[in-house]
Amino acid sequence: MSDPATPAPSAPIDRRDLALRLFALLGLTFSAMLLVDYVHTPVFCSAASSGCDAVRRSHWARPFGVPLPILGAAFFSFMLGAAAVGTPAARRALGVAGALSALAGVAFLAIQAFVIHHFCKLCLVVDTSAILGGVSAVLLARDTSAPAGRRLRWPTVGVGAAALLAPILFGLSQTPPEAPPNQPVIEAMPDLITRAQVPGKATIVEFVDYECPFCRRQQAALAPVLASYGDRVRLIRKNVPLSFHEHARGAARAACCAEEQGRGERMADALFRAEDITAEGCERIALELHLDLAAYRSCLASRRPDVVLERDQEDARAARVSGLPTLWIGREKFEGFTSPEALRASIDRAITASAARPAAPRSGT
Repeated sequence: MSDPATPAPSAPIDRRDLALRLFALLGLTFSAMLLVDYVHTPVFCSAASSGCDAVRRSHWARPFGVPLPILGAAFFSFMLGAAAVGTPAARRALGVAGALSALAGVAFLAIQAFVIHHFCKLCLVVDTSAILGGVSAVLLARDTSAPAGRRLRWPTVGVGAAALLAPILFGLSQTPPEAPPNQPVIEAMPDLITRAQVPGKATIVEFVDYECPFCRRQQAALAPVLASYGDRVRLIRKNVPLSFHEHARGAARAACCAEEQGRGERMADALFRAEDITAEGCERIALELHLDLAAYRSCLASRRPDVVLERDQEDARAARVSGLPTLWIGREKFEGFTSPEALRASIDRAITASAARPAAPRSGT
């Protein structure tokens, strides 16, 4: 007969449960590091790292306008919480979450490899943790006989809180450095950009989304620079509305319809400044610009603006645009925000170069 004063032996900790918690903690820590880099300043993966910067600037980094690290931190926190609870219902939820986690990790690795063509080292850790932690969660959920591991509940909660807060507090304590001047990307000039050049002028081909905050900031810097050069600079704007910006496509269509009435540039300027770019907001801008409202509405009801947007999307792919804003100034490509000083220096180089070369052959379109 056992001694009642002797405590019952604790159930062993399941290796799958332990792996799940470790990978979720790792993913949570690196998600918190990414969050600092996204919303404060690049502390853990500096702006000098082309991979991190390219991924941060891509539209995949902010689904529905929400920085992706917030979603990652929330997801890993949920997995840790469900593991700490350890009830059968929590285990079932873990199984579903684990499957989604593994799929998301594979998807984001593929996006970096085949769409953005750059890898963020912090994201690699997060995505790998999502895959391995997700697989561990699925295996654990399928085994109803596995011990719950409740004695790890409070250690999991405590370490999880530290994993989330420590990187954030450290990152926020760092002073944002002076942003280095944006340097042009050195790569071959696409045919699209070559054909756009005009002798004696600097040609700027700009790819934008009217709802993109970075594009709006770029426009505020670009507009006074363009005004100071007058007709020595030629601007070609390509609309690339991002799918996760609710009103971006509607605003781009409105700009196309204003262009039909010779007021495309004024409409674009107004859209960049406007707080309301819903269909109603765009129509108010059309009225302020004295557009023929019947013709404007007829254009919106047609497929004409969609044809223009489809062509602009094809041009963006041809110009190897991976994030917004992107500008080609003459033969120089700029990705991300470009300061007025860098814009002026590049425009000056483009004007000098264009004066020394003959006109490029132009297509008939």
